[in-house]
Amino acid sequence: MNRFSTIVVVVVLGVAMLGLTGCNLFDGTDSALHARTDEELIEEGNLALESGDFTASNERFDELLAHGIARDEVFRGKGETLAGQAGFRFLASLDALQNGVGPYDTAPVCFRCASLVRDRPLMVQGITWMNRLGSPDRSDRMARALMKVGAAVRLLLDKYDTNNNRRLDQYDEIDFDSNDGKTPTWPSLYQDLVTGPAADGETLEQAFLDLARGFDGRGDPWVLLSPVAGQTASGTFSASNRATIQAVGDLVDRLAAAHPYYNVHVASFAAAIRLLDGAE
Repeated sequence: MNRFSTIVVVVVLGVAMLGLTGCNLFDGTDSALHARTDEELIEEGNLALESGDFTASNERFDELLAHGIARDEVFRGKGETLAGQAGFRFLASLDALQNGVGPYDTAPVCFRCASLVRDRPLMVQGITWMNRLGSPDRSDRMARALMKVGAAVRLLLDKYDTNNNRRLDQYDEIDFDSNDGKTPTWPSLYQDLVTGPAADGETLEQAFLDLARGFDGRGDPWVLLSPVAGQTASGTFSASNRATIQAVGDLVDRLAAAHPYYNVHVASFAAAIRLLDGAE
């Protein structure tokens, strides 16, 4: 065997050995490139989200999900994109809840968020993605809670505002099965908003606790009790933030006050529903 033949044999044997051991010399390089591409897609998605280009951000996060990238950054991006498409704006929601004519600690103020929800089903999808976060931070908790408040009051208006003036008043024809063909029945609605489990993973009770954990940090020491389970939420809260938490709790209390009248006394049920936004 000449020298050239010997070299060929050595090369062939080397390749064969690599194949048998399952080794790929380019595995490390491929993984690094793939990881870098994922990070770039996340960055591009976040930049598009910040600029309000929801179509572009949706494409980036959908591509990541198609790659099987199940990370909080992706879930957050997808959730905030869908909520943004539905009309949600974090600062606009806070402004609606904490400015304008008071009081700010009762249920009616929550209904100011309804106009910020153009597409309720899309908002619900956004909340669902936000509830997939494994380690939500304070901003995540505040965002998904405000999303839920907006979706909840929009649902209540869609169901019971029969004269379409965006209020619950004496001119609405409220009964036990109002708009059941277009919205959930009262038992389903009550489960989703109050008792749980919620279809999107976030009841108003959970929104109350999310706001308490998210707002905690500045202000005066305070202890809050969640409206359903009576869970303690202690922390330091500004007066405005504390009022927002209490407004959500009051909305739950008013829903709970209406519930015993369902399928029992229609006039009392209708009166309790109208009291949700204080229009009457």
